[in-house]
Order: sequence, then structure tokens, then C-alpha cells
Amino acid sequence: MKNLMMYTLVFGLVPSVFLLGSPPAANSTVGWEIGDMVLDFGLGLESGEQRVLVDKEEVGHSFFIELTWKLNSKNCLLQVQEVTGQNDTLIPTLVKDDGLLNGVVSHAVHQKVEAVLVTAVEGKHCEIDPSQDEFLVLAREPRAPASVEEGVLPAPIGAVVVVYRATTFYLPREVTIKPGEKVVWVYADGAQEPHSVTSGSCKVNDCSGGGKQFNSGLNLNKPGQRFEHAFKHPRTFPYHCDLHLGSMQGTVVVQDPH
Repeated sequence: MKNLMMYTLVFGLVPSVFLLGSPPAANSTVGWEIGDMVLDFGLGLESGEQRVLVDKEEVGHSFFIELTWKLNSKNCLLQVQEVTGQNDTLIPTLVKDDGLLNGVVSHAVHQKVEAVLVTAVEGKHCEIDPSQDEFLVLAREPRAPASVEEGVLPAPIGAVVVVYRATTFYLPREVTIKPGEKVVWVYADGAQEPHSVTSGSCKVNDCSGGGKQFNSGLNLNKPGQRFEHAFKHPRTFPYHCDLHLGSMQGTVVVQDPH
């Protein structure tokens, strides 16, 4: 069985801490008081095996959780335990996508949780494999969009782009949508490296003059944060990250279907 590996991030007045290769229980409440967990370095479970990712004992109380994930396999059951009924019975509940991100990336919110766990389906091998662009983000604070361009809310989602692997890339690099649709960028990395989504093309490492069509600013720095922009007119829109010009460049193609 693969070892569970993760990043636990601490924000605020506490210095940022990287904790690699340790099960959550070993880290106590340090990362969970004001931090988040990202399983983007792999998790493997055999048939029927279960792994508690975080629970009430670590946090110190029942907790809010916002989950953002992409799993290509149906062999992994993502569950939360919530207290229900007069006897305070812990009932495992299957986490279901609420459709916020059009199912391209799954999303769910649970208000009062005792534990978050992953279980392998009987007779199956469960694996969260980053080489297959899979990840799981657990955030203990709501992840409203870090920055939203004017007029974006009524627009339907045309595409979702994952901001992934610290200083590496947008996934996919190019998306095609229709006029009037929006693109949502989701920060799905466990590193503390901030990113931006800034319009404009680059010549080698020269991206001067960017940001005129859209610009998130360097506000994408917490797992699960999102930036959204609606595109009204047919055109090709190159964009980049202001901090990682060489590796983080992408394109939005807006095509009129007629």
C-alpha cells in the first residue's frame, strides 16, 4: 500500500509549515486550526480499506468542510461522518458533487462534520493518482472565489481550469467556450506559492502590458480558491501567471457556434 502523502498549510500569524509523508493524526491540530489539506501526492487503499483524513479529535470540535476533488476512478468512496438523530449516532454519508463546477471538478460543502474519510470499494483498489490529474482538497473555511470579474455571476460555466502543481501549469492549457460563458480557475495545489490568472500573451519571459481583459491578482494561494471571468465576444485570449511566466501560460478560445 502506498503511503499517504500530503501538504498541510498554516496561514495567518503562524509561519507556513510543510508536512510531507505523515498521516494526519501525527500532525495534531496545527494544520487544522487555520489550514487545509491537499492530497495531490497519492493515496492507495486496498479492497475495503479505510483511511480517516481528518476527524473531530484532531480539530477539537465538529467542523465545517469544503471539498474540491477530481477522481477518475469510482473505486474510491469519499465520505463524511455527521452526527444525526437523538442518539448522536455517527452516520457515514457519501460525499456527492453539488454541481458548482459543472462536474468537471467536483465540489461539496458539509456544515457539521465529525470525520472525513476515504474507503476502497470491496474488491477494488482505490488510488488518488496525481499522474492522472487527480487531487482532493479539504478546506475548513469557505472557499468563495478569491476574485470575481464584474458580470460573471449570471454566466454559465463553459470550462474549468485547474491551477496545479505549484509552479508548473494550468490544466488544461487551452479551453474552448461560447460567448457569454465563463471560465473558472481552481487552485488545487498544496504548495503555498501564489498564482495569478492574468490576460495577455508573453514573448519568452516578457509579459508586459497584460491584465487588460482580466486579472485575478496574486490572490490564488489557498487550496480550493477560485477565480472566474465571463467572456462576451468571440476571440482568442492568451493568459499567464505573473510569477511563473515560463511554465504557466494558457489560452481561452471563445468561438461563436453559428
